[in-house]
Amino acid sequence: MFKPVSMAKLRVLILQRYLAEVTAALGEFGGVHLVDAEEKGLADLDAHAEISQLEALLIRCDALLERLGVDEHVLPAVAIPTRSVQDLVGSFAAIEGELDKTEKELEDLVRESGLLVQRTTRLRRLPVEDVPLSTLRSLGHLYLVAGRIDPSLVAVMQAAVGERGLVLHDASVPERRDEVLVVTTRRGRWAVESDLKELGFESEELPEDVETTASKAMAEAENRLEEIRLHIVSGRTESQKLALMRGPELKAARRQLVRSLAVARAQDHFSQSEHLVCIAGWLPQHDEERVRRVVEQATGGTGIVEIRPADDDPEHGEIDEIPVQLRPNRVLQPFQNMVTSYGWPRYGELDPSPFVAISFVLMFGIMFGDVGQGALVALLGLYLRYSRRPALASLRDGGMLLLVCGVCSVVFGFLYGSVFGYEELLPPIWLRPMHDESRILGAAVMLGIVCISLAILVNIYNKFRSRRYFESVFDKFGIIGIVFYWGAIGLGLKAARAGQLDAKHIVLVIVVPLALLFIREPLHNLLHRRKLLHEDPFTFVLEACVETLETVTTFLGNTVSFVRVGAFALSHAALCLAIFSVADIMKTMPAGGFWVVLVLILGNLLVIVLEGMVAMIQGVRLQYYELFSKYFSGGGLPYRPFELREMDANRPSQPGERES
Repeated sequence: MFKPVSMAKLRVLILQRYLAEVTAALGEFGGVHLVDAEEKGLADLDAHAEISQLEALLIRCDALLERLGVDEHVLPAVAIPTRSVQDLVGSFAAIEGELDKTEKELEDLVRESGLLVQRTTRLRRLPVEDVPLSTLRSLGHLYLVAGRIDPSLVAVMQAAVGERGLVLHDASVPERRDEVLVVTTRRGRWAVESDLKELGFESEELPEDVETTASKAMAEAENRLEEIRLHIVSGRTESQKLALMRGPELKAARRQLVRSLAVARAQDHFSQSEHLVCIAGWLPQHDEERVRRVVEQATGGTGIVEIRPADDDPEHGEIDEIPVQLRPNRVLQPFQNMVTSYGWPRYGELDPSPFVAISFVLMFGIMFGDVGQGALVALLGLYLRYSRRPALASLRDGGMLLLVCGVCSVVFGFLYGSVFGYEELLPPIWLRPMHDESRILGAAVMLGIVCISLAILVNIYNKFRSRRYFESVFDKFGIIGIVFYWGAIGLGLKAARAGQLDAKHIVLVIVVPLALLFIREPLHNLLHRRKLLHEDPFTFVLEACVETLETVTTFLGNTVSFVRVGAFALSHAALCLAIFSVADIMKTMPAGGFWVVLVLILGNLLVIVLEGMVAMIQGVRLQYYELFSKYFSGGGLPYRPFELREMDANRPSQPGERES
């Protein structure tokens, strides 16, 4: 079991004129977890207004980069001098003006092209091509109406109009099959329109701004569309040039803003007077001399640095404020992620990652014991862990998890004598799950007893470390709790072998521990010279009975819960057996050898994915619900040092790693 990194409390007192230099130096050092400096006689250094301004500028800068389509990893930032906020505002406004102009021109061109496409579509459907539309619109004694109708009703329309008008329809062109042009006298227009309406005719106005023939207007529109396309290509080229020209400048501005924002947020923790500034925080004890040199160099030796180890008799309330840095370890990294996903240990508590690693991998191996399948899982983990592909960088910790779990699965595969589910190739060193159900289930329960016992021992140690001595003894997961647990197990084994129990043993290891847990609250109040009971006796007795019963059921339920480890080992073997049964059936089919091989390959892939996922889920569940509840509350504060080095904001922080 590893202890987290030992921390020390830092207090720095500097002259006001060295504020910027010291802040930048501490940011470059990147090892101080800043906290609010509460110094008597000094006021808070309020940086909220500056932070708000910088945040707004950063959002504005990101929006400009997005509008320009600047790739974060392709276009590098240029090295330019640091600029004032006013200069950045002016620069952003100029870039926004250029972008607005270019985007407005492109929007106008796109809008015009859309209108031209609509006009061309309308003109293409007209039954007449060579008659100027201005002539059709200027017919003095005739009335002309164009529109659409179901092609099957064109003949009906012609019969309905009869001698009162002329129906023009061109069925030879697919686009004009539903388009008709009706010419009638102005006197007879109302009757014709009534007949057309009954047939579902939808009238459409002729384009008002077209004076020439439809064919000529379409040609002109096509020419204009080609011109617009060239203008759009030219506009996009200009946008790309603008991105190449302004992108590096914007990226440099963004880097400056990120740095300035980090500095402002850091200074928001400081306190100050007219001449002095106080800085407070936590840092690893091994960095004490480095931070002294940093402050000395930034202030010319005038800064005052006070460092007090966190273990030097801290107050109980201060312990919860001490940040925790887990010791980085490649093998333990995925298990540290598993722990921190639940919560962080408090300062002074043991890092549970080694215990989680051993117990989790052991559970996985028992549930997924197979030489061949485990080797494939290990090879996949090896590839993910050491692959240099950028797309797989976030899966490296998962690769390490698969690697160690796969190796453990191979070990249990030899113990079970199983290779890709086949149990006739290797003799079992220990047992075969499908033939020794009681032994595998019993082994799972024994694993549960060991894990629960270790979890309680860790809890006792953590309580002693945090000086909560009463809780380390008088708690269901304290010394009295483990005495009861071990005593109950011992009595159970003795009863199973001898068939009888001694009454004094029952009293000693069962009754006495439960009785002490029953009177836990009044005993605590008595030792601290408080009122014996905070509520009426009936309520106390009722709550104590419930808590005592809960103690018994919790230990029993948590222990029995580990039976699932053996049960999933049985289900894994049973699923493999089912695959081989299907393969035997396939032997009788035509091309049976091919189908057998296919079933075995796909079946093993199914087992690896399905059973592997189930084993992982069950392992996590047992850790979180059966073990963490004994010793780990997850109420610690993660170590978040102030640093100015640029990091990928999308990359998740890693336990034990310095974060910005």
